[in-house]
Amino acid sequence: MSDKINPYDKAHELARAIKDSEIFGRYIEAKGQIEKKPEYKEKVFQLREKQIEINRAQVLGEEPAAELIQNLTLDFAKLNQHREIANFFEAEARFIQMFNDVQEIIQKSMQEDLND
Repeated sequence: MSDKINPYDKAHELARAIKDSEIFGRYIEAKGQIEKKPEYKEKVFQLREKQIEINRAQVLGEEPAAELIQNLTLDFAKLNQHREIANFFEAEARFIQMFNDVQEIIQKSMQEDLND
């Protein structure tokens, strides 16, 4: 019998830990508050569409239109005036940061062994 750890089991354990985290719980709660108000959900969706358009241009090596960036910034500021939306953006940012931190931890650990 092998003493090796099964990475798939650990991945499932990590997924459960993330789902049980306070950060993820707050994100789900904030997302639920947005989804209760169709007008907020639509405004967030429209903001995401502008973000995607800017990201697409950047990936293609193009300079996004200054007007589009300015509109995105103004829209984001306006949306943050609504408490539920501001809470959603904050919770989402914290979740994304946690997720990125976990990925970085895994990547650095692998990179150490690959560089040896």
